[in-house]
Amino acid sequence: GYDAVLDVLRARACASGPIAGRYLAALPEGAARDEMSHRINFLDAPDHTRVRSLVSKAFTPRRIDGLLPSIESTALELADAIDADRPFDLLTAFAHQLPSFVISELLGVPVADREALTGWADAVAPLLALEVDDATREAALAASEQFHAYLGALLDERRRAPGDDLLSALLAAEEDGERLARVELLSLAATLYSAGHRTTRDLFTNGMATLLSTPALWRDVVGGRFAVAEVIEEFLRFVTPTLFVVRVPTAPVTVAGVEIAPWEPILVYLAAANRDPAAFDAPDEFRPGRRERDPASFAHGAHFCLGASLARAEARIMLAVAARRWPSLRLAPGASLHWHQRGPFRGLDALEVVT
Repeated sequence: GYDAVLDVLRARACASGPIAGRYLAALPEGAARDEMSHRINFLDAPDHTRVRSLVSKAFTPRRIDGLLPSIESTALELADAIDADRPFDLLTAFAHQLPSFVISELLGVPVADREALTGWADAVAPLLALEVDDATREAALAASEQFHAYLGALLDERRRAPGDDLLSALLAAEEDGERLARVELLSLAATLYSAGHRTTRDLFTNGMATLLSTPALWRDVVGGRFAVAEVIEEFLRFVTPTLFVVRVPTAPVTVAGVEIAPWEPILVYLAAANRDPAAFDAPDEFRPGRRERDPASFAHGAHFCLGASLARAEARIMLAVAARRWPSLRLAPGASLHWHQRGPFRGLDALEVVT
């Protein structure tokens, strides 16, 4: 339930650090273990406070605001490059491309390398699942080594020749008083790149699948019945791209009347909170403009998503451009929706459409 989810996310006794300990014990020495055991979302205070403070100095609203014109122009260029006279995959041609360009620009990753990085990030993501088969685990470990080797070389390059990008800003913050260790920087860069493209891609594509599956909803969006920002908030609630997070109580806690012992992991289902009938009227109906509660999709408390404002901005721009460019957009005849889940992340393999 929504209130129980917020209670867990707010509770000081419900920690993230033990998850890092789990990865330290379960993974072999190497890049994957370094990344997972230092991920910002698996840290507790004081380490979490220290790392988040340094990231926040680099991940400023001014830096995000400065990206908005570039995000819109990139979205328009991507839309113009699509041959809309024939069926196309909205995910591959548009929804994946935009956030991939943006996070690459933000971190200072060369455009030519972004597909390699997104491939490595997708391959590593299953390590965040509750269970991973051996073949997937081995592929994730190998991808993580390649991912970190690339990021390490990029960090070294930025240290020698800083630029106007987030990696350079993080390196500058590292030199200022409280330092980020190299292993922390690598984990942070990998986490930011991964989170910076996948969840926004899935947020937009999952939501568009909902709109196009009910053509009247798409007509309402195109006709301006709903504000774009309201539609994106309902995307967040209705087709939550990150299904769950995990917390581990360090002391006995009671959640929704159930007592949970220390060290017993709690699966905090954000998607379930977003469909809680005690929090949302008719939760299984898609209704932009709801006023009951904010979606729980970006978590809450100390670990509230750092990139929430950027993800919202990207999704709003993509929706506005799609509505202008393709007002008659619809699902391709015979197209079927195939969903995947990689770790906590839920999305579509493709979204075939016609205009």
